[in-house]
Amino acid sequence: MKGKSTAIDVSSAKLAYRLFGEGKDNFVVIETALGSCSAEWWHLAEIIGRNATVLTYDRAGYGKSSKSSLARTPKNIAKELFCFLGKLGIAHKVILVGHSQGGLYAQQFARDYPDMVQGVVLIDPLSANDSRFSTLLTAKEYAQSGVDKTKALKLGATLCNIGLGPLFKPMIKKGVPFYYYKGFSKEAEHYLLTSLTKASHYKTALAEYRLAHEDSEVNKLKDKTDFPDIPITLITHNSKVAIEEIMNFGGATKEVAEKVEQIWQQLMKEYLSFSAKTKWLQAENSSHFVHLTESDLVLNCIKEII
Repeated sequence: MKGKSTAIDVSSAKLAYRLFGEGKDNFVVIETALGSCSAEWWHLAEIIGRNATVLTYDRAGYGKSSKSSLARTPKNIAKELFCFLGKLGIAHKVILVGHSQGGLYAQQFARDYPDMVQGVVLIDPLSANDSRFSTLLTAKEYAQSGVDKTKALKLGATLCNIGLGPLFKPMIKKGVPFYYYKGFSKEAEHYLLTSLTKASHYKTALAEYRLAHEDSEVNKLKDKTDFPDIPITLITHNSKVAIEEIMNFGGATKEVAEKVEQIWQQLMKEYLSFSAKTKWLQAENSSHFVHLTESDLVLNCIKEII
């Protein structure tokens, strides 16, 4: 069953969402990446929906969701999701699928509401120790690494704030996520482009990024302490592909790109120490957007938990 967009008021925001499938005993929640909205996952949710009910939603400030009255901390985002699930009448365990920064939010949710989580699938997840990049790399290496998203997000906010966002749609269609996947439906493409041309989209992403890198907000997410003993499937990108992208897009030398990649993989693999029930898979041909370029790998991992 293909979902239809609607919204639920969770007091701090109105969150737009779609439900796919009719798997009464299995409920999958997609937590998207920084600066991403639900439409990026609709085509995959339809497939997962053959065996489960799938929730795709826009975090507050993205897509068709309103801005939130709460700061964009991992804890507040987990709180809003918990309230959201309650409004939907979901009282049983869910499977969390978190991509990139969405992985950090999935981790927060699992810690705060362990009785609600059956397992997590983390796809190239953001680590609470991400600030380690800036201490292990020189200023020049860090600038070439592509790790810091602040500059690009500020530019997007500025352009959209003065009404130029729509003029850049052709350029946006050459970037993320379209660069990695060409098969979006017309509806999904329109939904994505509409979100990516709003100033609120970039302002939200900036707030999320900043607060995900403040020690006061993520200190308790840096190690396995108090993390529930639930299944964790970790999917990381292919190192060779990532190194090539760091060199091509950041202008880094191969030596610097390899250094960045080594740190990146180490940070993600820290999640393997969080539970006694962990599994790690590495993509064969993908960089960060594994779910768009090797969707079968992601879908199979979700099916295993279902």
